[in-house]
Amino acid sequence: MFLNLHLSDWLPWADRGLQPAVPGVYVIAKERPGNVIYIGRTWGLGGLRDRLNAFHRSATTGLKGHAGGVTYHRVFGPLALDLFACVHTTVAINPSENILRPYIEYAERRLIWEYVEKVGKLPTCNSE
Repeated sequence: MFLNLHLSDWLPWADRGLQPAVPGVYVIAKERPGNVIYIGRTWGLGGLRDRLNAFHRSATTGLKGHAGGVTYHRVFGPLALDLFACVHTTVAINPSENILRPYIEYAERRLIWEYVEKVGKLPTCNSE
């Protein structure tokens, strides 16, 4: 499904802290790897690890901080035990913001488009 953009192996949600603290794109699945419910991006200081934790906080509490997490809480409830995550990192991309940021936006939109093309709709927790 996600051709040419290398994604890491899926990790169980309990191991999300093992994801790197670097900018990139992340994919969240529910119940089993590949059952995608959210595709997101980050270029923040804490990188992918912090963004996955922000999703978790909003998913389990319903509080603002991550829109996809708030949607998760509304749709699935506060339990987030059966999630998985994989990531696309930007190690080979020039880290200058005027290059890195557009690349991350492109990679996220491309993964979302490939999902929509295959499934016919956005992932459940994506709103755009």
